[in-house]
Amino acid sequence: MLDQFDIKLLAALQQNSEVTQGELSQKVNLSATQCARRLERLRNEQYIQSVVAILNPAKLGFAVVAHTLVSLRAHTEGGNERLHRFIETAPEILECYSQTGDADFLMKVMARDLDHLSQFLERMIRVTDNLASVKSSIVLKTLKKTTALPLQIVT
Repeated sequence: MLDQFDIKLLAALQQNSEVTQGELSQKVNLSATQCARRLERLRNEQYIQSVVAILNPAKLGFAVVAHTLVSLRAHTEGGNERLHRFIETAPEILECYSQTGDADFLMKVMARDLDHLSQFLERMIRVTDNLASVKSSIVLKTLKKTTALPLQIVT
């Protein structure tokens, strides 16, 4: 069970995971020792899955984000297995969801440019060999992007 101090700790870490123990204890009004104990418990109970660095795609040469809808011709064991293996190993796929609706999968794909995206899509079609349709929408402008969960609604 999470209390308001746990929620404050998690919210502070979502904003800056490099915050010091002293800064964190000030933000949540707990001693550094209490913060450390709570953080250890939150990690052990897997409320904190991992701590990562969020990189700047543009600085690293990635200019294209595409949301790609993929529909399968048939749901066969072999076809599904090939697609799942491709999804797990393709570095261009940042996120992928199996979903209901018109398409079987929704992917967030990152590419250097449109040529790179085209090569990725051709590779996916060739490797999986069971796709009924692939539809990509290119992101023109990012209006909101966050990894922070809306913790204020948890309490």
